[in-house]
Amino acid sequence: MKQLRERLKPLSTKGKIEYLIQYYSFHFIVAIVIIVFLAMGIHTFTNQQKEILGVRVVGANVTDSQANDVQKELEKLLLDSKQSQNEKLSVISYNTSDVADNPVSVERIQKLAAEIAAKEVDVLLVDEETFHQFNQDGTNLYDLSSIKDFKDWNGPKYSPEQDTSKITGVDVSNVPIFTSLTGSPKPLILAVVTNTERLDVVKELSHFLK
Repeated sequence: MKQLRERLKPLSTKGKIEYLIQYYSFHFIVAIVIIVFLAMGIHTFTNQQKEILGVRVVGANVTDSQANDVQKELEKLLLDSKQSQNEKLSVISYNTSDVADNPVSVERIQKLAAEIAAKEVDVLLVDEETFHQFNQDGTNLYDLSSIKDFKDWNGPKYSPEQDTSKITGVDVSNVPIFTSLTGSPKPLILAVVTNTERLDVVKELSHFLK
C-alpha cells in the first residue's frame, strides 16, 4: 500500500483516478482467474470417480471381451443398485498362454505385479496353474476363512501348503456371473490379494456369489 501511495503522489487527480482504475482492474481480473481455476479444480475433484473394486482375470486364453462381460455383470451387482455416478470398478484380462513368446504379454504381467504392489487390485480370477503360482508361499493371498460366505463356500476350496487351515481360493466355475469365462480352463478360482484395502466391497461381492 505504501508503494501505491508513492506512485500516486506525482500524478494529477485525473491521473490518480486512471491509475487506480487500471491498478484495481488488474487485481480484480487476477482474483477472477484464481476463483475460476479453484472452481474448476473443485469440480474435477468432486466428479472424479472412485474405484471401489479392482478385478484381474489371469490365465491361458482369457480375452478382453470376456473381462468386459464380467465387468458388466459386476456393475449390475455392485453399482446399479446404488445408482452412484461417482463409483466405478475395473475388470482387466491378462492372457498367460503366450507369455514365453510374446514380449508384450511379459510387459502386461509385469504391469499386473506393479498394480498389485500399488494396491490397485483386490480380486483375482485365475486358472489353477496361475493360482498355484500366487499361492505357493502362502503370503500373497488373503485368508478367505475370515469371510463367512467363503468359509461356508459350497464348492472346492484351496489352501496354501504351509497352512491348510486357511482358505486362499474358492472355485467359482459354476457361478452364473462368470459364465463368459467358462471357455477358459477350469477350475476358475477366485482369490483376494493380501494387501487389499477394499475388503468391505469384497465381502459385499461374496454375498452375491454364494
